[in-house]
Amino acid sequence: MNFFLINTRSMTQAEKARLYLARNGIKSVIIRTTGRNGCTFTLKVFGDAGTVCPMLSRIGISCDLPR
Repeated sequence: MNFFLINTRSMTQAEKARLYLARNGIKSVIIRTTGRNGCTFTLKVFGDAGTVCPMLSRIGISCDLPR
């Protein structure tokens, strides 16, 4: 299954995105990564970025994918 990653600013933002996607039938999981600068939260989305990113932009979350 295809997936892509979205870095979020906080656990709250990652959870908001995960719940929004779940309500729209798209599976995602939150991954916590600890590094030298503290924790980061990444959303692993099982779906198509072309569909998911416009959906998330409606709730103020950017995919920030490389072009």
